[in-house]
Amino acid sequence: MRLERLIVGCKNLVRTGWMQRGVPPGIGETVASHSFEASVIAYVIASKLKEKGHNVNPDHASVIALFHDVGESLIGDLPKWFTDRATKEKIELSAVEELGVGKELFLEYERRDTLEGVIAKFSEMMATYKQALRYRRQGYSVDEIIETYRKKLEELWSLEPLSSSRKELEEILLSEDK
Repeated sequence: MRLERLIVGCKNLVRTGWMQRGVPPGIGETVASHSFEASVIAYVIASKLKEKGHNVNPDHASVIALFHDVGESLIGDLPKWFTDRATKEKIELSAVEELGVGKELFLEYERRDTLEGVIAKFSEMMATYKQALRYRRQGYSVDEIIETYRKKLEELWSLEPLSSSRKELEEILLSEDK
């Protein structure tokens, strides 16, 4: 396992999309801070769903979200132009295998064949959406990202049990962003 490379890589890697829209690297969100936010969101969502009687493990959903971008510590945060044209998942899987940590978590995130995997994916998107709203309030031109992620989130909101808990979850996740 290349633990130091993984940790330092994620802590120091500013997400590319923000820099491409003029956010200076000094205030740019890093892969580590993005993964942390996604992990917290996943835990909160899964905990709420568990309270409502759904069979979900909040700890597992949170750990999947925490590890979803671990491969970027080796390959970097690839720009959207590239990921629209290439199979990013294969490249990231190779990086995760090289690091020797988080492969099953990464696969569960990519496959979304468990409720925890769906929650982790949703949380990753929500974290990006919320960060874009923060940057827009600071005057950065991120409307394209906001609209892209709004559409992606809308697709996931249609899935159960997210759809039946949407109003309550939106209140928790977005109340301060309104």
